[in-house]
Amino acid sequence: MNIRKAFPRRPLQRLACLAIVMAGIHLAAPVLAPLLLAVFLALVLEPLIRLLARCGLPRPASVGLLSAGLLLALLFTLAKILAVMPEIRQMSGPMRMLLADRLDAMLVPLAHAGIPLTPQSAMAFIDPGRMLDMAAGALGRVPGMLSKALAVVLLVGFILLEAPSLTAKCRLLPPPGREVMREGVVCVTRYLALKTLISVVSGLAVYGALLALQVKFAFIWGMLALMLNFIPVVGSAIAAVPPLLQTFAFQGPGAGAWVLGAFLLINVIFGCLLEPVLMGRRLDLSTCAVMLSLLVWDGLLGVTGALLAVPLTLAVKLALERSQGGGKLALLMAGKT
Repeated sequence: MNIRKAFPRRPLQRLACLAIVMAGIHLAAPVLAPLLLAVFLALVLEPLIRLLARCGLPRPASVGLLSAGLLLALLFTLAKILAVMPEIRQMSGPMRMLLADRLDAMLVPLAHAGIPLTPQSAMAFIDPGRMLDMAAGALGRVPGMLSKALAVVLLVGFILLEAPSLTAKCRLLPPPGREVMREGVVCVTRYLALKTLISVVSGLAVYGALLALQVKFAFIWGMLALMLNFIPVVGSAIAAVPPLLQTFAFQGPGAGAWVLGAFLLINVIFGCLLEPVLMGRRLDLSTCAVMLSLLVWDGLLGVTGALLAVPLTLAVKLALERSQGGGKLALLMAGKT
């Protein structure tokens, strides 16, 4: 069947179909989110499975080894979070007062310059105590996510075990569908592999920099930077806020300036230099399309949608390029003309 005939031609029919699909995705988010996360994790790990197979390790043993590694990393991270949770909650109380004192001293030159800015008005834009409470609340929900994480690890293992048979079944599809499937898997896999590598290295860089600057909870903030780096455009900036406020409040403006400089340097190196060079030719999406995809997928699938916004949008763009009437939309989403 020609997939160009799979979509209705009339605009109102297309909008109605789109609304129905989006409503269905939103309602099925509790099921779709872990499933999509497992699928994309399997795509990232499949090259490692093939590498281990070339070294003579059977696929079941390779899958078991990587699944055990994922589970151990998950449990180790969970143990570290649980260990610092009480202290993070205790910090949220005095943090607002300490920041007010720091800002009071820093705003004196502005007052002499005729800019009557008070610490209370400056902190009205950002409530650090509330932000730390939100961070602690998010970390507090991690233990409840353990069962879902275990389910994702199991799904990843089963998908990797079934990957050869799934590949053989995809070869039986008609040529247009088979080509779309192959191109989509290759494109998304390359993006995820490079993004995961960049996120891991940048997270390690954040951890090392904060450790060298003697910032508390360096491991937690490094893990946060690793995870939020998957969120396009704004993820790295959001990851810098908690350690920056913590350092500024408890260690002073000088230490806060060093932390800010470290985050800026890391984001410039990885976000502005390495990532565009490594993925510029593969990520053919405009910045506007990336931002809109972040809003849409976050609204449909929550945090998982925000983390997977770019690969999901890449898959949608490839499908639009092969559909009747979708080529124009795909061109609008493209970063090149």
